[in-house]
Amino acid sequence: MRNISFANSSMIFFAALLALVMPTTGWAHTSLKSSAPANGQTVADLSQLSLEFGAPLRLMSVSLTDAAGKNIALEFKRSVTAQPRFVIPLKATLAASTYKVTWMGMGDDGHKIEEDFSFVVDPNSASGATTQPDEPAVVQFSGLEHPAAKVVQDFHAALKAGDTDAVARLLASDVVIFEGGGVERSRAEYQSHHMAADMAFLKEMSIEPLEHHVQVQGDSALSLARSKVSGQFKGKTIAHTGMETITLQHRNGSWRITHIHWSN
Repeated sequence: MRNISFANSSMIFFAALLALVMPTTGWAHTSLKSSAPANGQTVADLSQLSLEFGAPLRLMSVSLTDAAGKNIALEFKRSVTAQPRFVIPLKATLAASTYKVTWMGMGDDGHKIEEDFSFVVDPNSASGATTQPDEPAVVQFSGLEHPAAKVVQDFHAALKAGDTDAVARLLASDVVIFEGGGVERSRAEYQSHHMAADMAFLKEMSIEPLEHHVQVQGDSALSLARSKVSGQFKGKTIAHTGMETITLQHRNGSWRITHIHWSN
């Protein structure tokens, strides 16, 4: 998990890997493509919510709360069929406040996704005009409730704690690890080479998660993560953004890590 440069061959490998492990339809359903109001938007008034997703899903619940945490009544019914867009009318006029929308959907594979976004109602904003945020909303975390995500999180914790037994349990015996421009082609090879160095490094670091998405398709899972890494190691100041891609397979009743690619 130190300095790693992507070789062209590695990039080609990953493009092929993503295509095999995660079909496009499996990826899309976890993200909210757009909403009205958008995340961070200020509107003068509002009569309905609009949610559009990257792929059809069943919308299981939607709630709207004001800044005090009070629930606002919506004309919402749980969807029976999957669709990419939902319009939810409001039952009352919204007063000036900051509002939070929390939704929960279910994709075709039965994977539940729960996210939220916020907007502001200000009747005096630009004489009734709406103010758009500078950038569209970006979902930073998704799919972390799945057991495959728990394996990734446990792997991170085991590395930082120096727990060699836990790391060994979570890695498949045939795991392939890209790190530092090199490759380790088995769990045993990683244990005898870079594992101790990775543990020593992470022990001294402060890790702040910036983004983490876990996507599951059948017996395969893909974890994509970014984190802020900082601290002192061997007399040097460390401050960089770490990038991590992990693939997992469900084997004999358990999720195991089959590939890791670290970079920064």
